[in-house]
Amino acid sequence: MVLRWKAACVCLVSWPLVACTAEPGEPEGDGQVDGGSGGRSADTLDRSDPTVCIPGVPRTSQLPRLTRVQYDNTIRDLLGIDNRPSTMLAPDTTGSVDQRAWDGYRLAAASLSAEVLGDAALRSRVIPCGPEGEGEACALQLIEELGRRAFRRPLTEEEVGRFQSLFARRGELTASGTFEEAAALIIEAFLSSPSFLMRSEISERADGEVFLLSSYEVASRLSYMLWGSMPDELLFEAAQADELATSEQILVQARRMLADPKARETVRRFHEHYLHMGPGTRWASISRDPAVFPDFDEAMVPLLSQETERFVEHVVFEEAGTFQDLLTAPVGFVNATLAPLYDLDPASYGEELVPVDLDPATRSGLFTRLGFLASHSLYDRSSPILRGAFIQKDVLCTPIGAPPPDAESAPLPTDGLTTNRARVDAQTEPAGCKGCHHSFINPTGFALETYDAIGAYQDTESFSGAPIDAAAKVFMGSEEVDVDGPVELFRAIADAPAAQACYARKWVQFAYERELTNEDSCAVEALAARLTEGGYTVLDLIADLTQSDYFRYRAVEVGP
Repeated sequence: MVLRWKAACVCLVSWPLVACTAEPGEPEGDGQVDGGSGGRSADTLDRSDPTVCIPGVPRTSQLPRLTRVQYDNTIRDLLGIDNRPSTMLAPDTTGSVDQRAWDGYRLAAASLSAEVLGDAALRSRVIPCGPEGEGEACALQLIEELGRRAFRRPLTEEEVGRFQSLFARRGELTASGTFEEAAALIIEAFLSSPSFLMRSEISERADGEVFLLSSYEVASRLSYMLWGSMPDELLFEAAQADELATSEQILVQARRMLADPKARETVRRFHEHYLHMGPGTRWASISRDPAVFPDFDEAMVPLLSQETERFVEHVVFEEAGTFQDLLTAPVGFVNATLAPLYDLDPASYGEELVPVDLDPATRSGLFTRLGFLASHSLYDRSSPILRGAFIQKDVLCTPIGAPPPDAESAPLPTDGLTTNRARVDAQTEPAGCKGCHHSFINPTGFALETYDAIGAYQDTESFSGAPIDAAAKVFMGSEEVDVDGPVELFRAIADAPAAQACYARKWVQFAYERELTNEDSCAVEALAARLTEGGYTVLDLIADLTQSDYFRYRAVEVGP
């Protein structure tokens, strides 16, 4: 299936800021995905702007290395070892393998090989036979079967010969020349090989100016995008039968794979990236002034992330929800600790997070969960700036520039100001701040002032008793929308083309593991257009990521 699209540039002009965002046009043609340009010639488009759609196949590396996450997942599925062996590896980098990285790979390979031979269950999983005589036949079976899975393709005759030579030389290469020692050496050699450590694409079947990927290479692209791991046997069988040669065949496999539990981890990691969650982020270091928030306990911090993850899993997989559902579903996952923050009776809950329908008048989707609201607040008060800036930059993809160097030290005026909203507006009144803050950031954050710094609902200010004013005019792409409170805000954002395009853009970057290219922008526009259609689920979007030409073709990467 091929998606077709058009693009239009919509300019937002505010005081010091000029921002251009892509606005998806109406789908045209047969609704299939291939990368149209709205009648524009690719030669006339500016490649310096990666948000401009230029049809074609991106010029990318044919030798991407396994990331640490992919390495762990691949070892789990290849050997049955699930103990995060990537802790022995150097941090993820791109470019050449340096000595530190190579030493880590060698250490991990030797350790994992020894673990396989030292555990009867692992040994029987990896070595598919018992040696007879000198063991040559069993060694060959090990080489061919483990090699096919480790390299994600059948070995060439030359490769089989090289591994057989290790077995033949076992007397000089191992301590005593036993079959077990030779098998350990073979396993270690596979795990140290560039064909294991890199997702090589070596097909040279030319199709015009690009190369047509083999079905095994397509299988690898599919499995690492959807599972972060190697192909399973069904995918290997499809590759062997050359049944990954068309977009339709690829889509069948993608939909099957998204029903596998391994896809849930990929969706979790994407939304962790989308929300800026994880170690070293605002989500991991939440603390509050006990004099202002006596109900807050730092022990609840991990629960805030867990609830958010369960909400995403529930909407995407259990409800087959849409992007709009992610931003509007009034569902929470609550235990006795979190219940009071949602105005629920803690006596009705235990330790486990369980689903509950929240008040739809006060809660609307992902960004009204406790985790986002608490992580984007300050020690003693809510932060319209943190919340508003995140929504504009990361949910609407508004290109907001960096603040002035002294912005964080700007004092918060308090005299005569009875609301946090009034104080923040006064704080950001200087000319160097006002353009971005008063036009984009502050109004968006003000619509969320009905939540305090731990995410609990409030309708008056705790320090003054003044009523909360959550009405605002919020820019969503090129449109300024009147909203009154968070529920109206996120209903409007859910339907905003800017938010839909932003979500699609982040999925393309995450799934294709690179910064956006002009060719990728065509996929973004097509997917964003589909997000406006009723019933187009998040799982549909992920499956359609496999429908671009990139999934069947490779263009040779060129230098700058």
